Amino acid sequence: MIPKKASQNLYDSMSIRPRKLSRRAVLAHLAAGAGVAAGLGRFGGASAAPASMSDLWATYRTRFVEADGRVVDSFNKRISHSESQGWGMLLAAAAGDWATFDRIWAWTETQLTWAGAPLFAWSWDPKAGIVSDPNDASDGDILIAWALLRAGFARQRPDLIDRAKRTIAAIRALLIADVAGEPALLPGFYGFGDKGRTTINLSYYVFPAFWDFAHLDGDPIWTAVNDAGVALARRARFGRYGLAPDWLDIGDDGALAPAEKWPKRFSYDAIRVPLYLFWAGYDAADDLGVYRNAWRAYQPPPAWFALDDSANADIAATVGATAIAELIDGRRPSDATLWAAVKEGEYYDASLALLAALAAKDRSLR
Repeated sequence: MIPKKASQNLYDSMSIRPRKLSRRAVLAHLAAGAGVAAGLGRFGGASAAPASMSDLWATYRTRFVEADGRVVDSFNKRISHSESQGWGMLLAAAAGDWATFDRIWAWTETQLTWAGAPLFAWSWDPKAGIVSDPNDASDGDILIAWALLRAGFARQRPDLIDRAKRTIAAIRALLIADVAGEPALLPGFYGFGDKGRTTINLSYYVFPAFWDFAHLDGDPIWTAVNDAGVALARRARFGRYGLAPDWLDIGDDGALAPAEKWPKRFSYDAIRVPLYLFWAGYDAADDLGVYRNAWRAYQPPPAWFALDDSANADIAATVGATAIAELIDGRRPSDATLWAAVKEGEYYDASLALLAALAAKDRSLR
């Protein structure tokens, strides 16, 4: 079941009540302008005046958000995608920057929304000025819907909540499938089933969003998907340290293996698995111990861990990984880590670091 974490329930003020769910509400932080809780970073030491989300966001916004609301992936040919737009909306909401939130959402709605369903194309090419791949990515759909939901409650905006409901219903109808007898989140609408197996991406399971979707949507499938995803994360462990792969093949018989078509690594995708597990309250050793052990075994940790007989990366993990490692140790990422990420990191590292700070705020970490 979704774990119980006591906290204020934002939904109380909106006359929405949980249905057979007991985990803490994760939306209590949504008051406009709320900053990140004071904290002690694993490597950063004590701080009397920790960096606020609004200050960190201001630097992030300057580097990665265009005037029209497009969030730029600086390491990937400056494309934009549904993930970047969803993360940008979440972070703008966390900083109480509603003007930028509205610009990001307006660009997203105009440029990425599907014509036939309230989902979003995953990739947009700035050189051509058009969508470069019309398929969706389920994590982008989830992140956008979750950001709309959080902003809608924070601003008392029923229109944003209603728009979130439409995308949540579309995800439920189009992107959740029975795979080997269990509900699974497909990575996109098409392209992930082949030869008796289905390929999924565990980092697309945005676990903290599922509880909120269950409250709003009222369908028990969200609890089922959440629980099945957590169970998969506990089973899909490979390599010396037992880590989740970036991409996972599930056979029709339920057998699991690192995906055949991708490198067999715990890398830039799977690094989000411990982030989302911790954010949702799954912080026991059974869930996160393998990630803590792997990162502690190397100083510095490698950029990726091989899950087969090949070598680990010969370059160090980036600052985004440091932020997540600090978070799953039960502490807010240090100011040193956060500022390094937003001032010097590429889009992905800066995003991971600020998401870790937001998860710390949602979890009331100090």
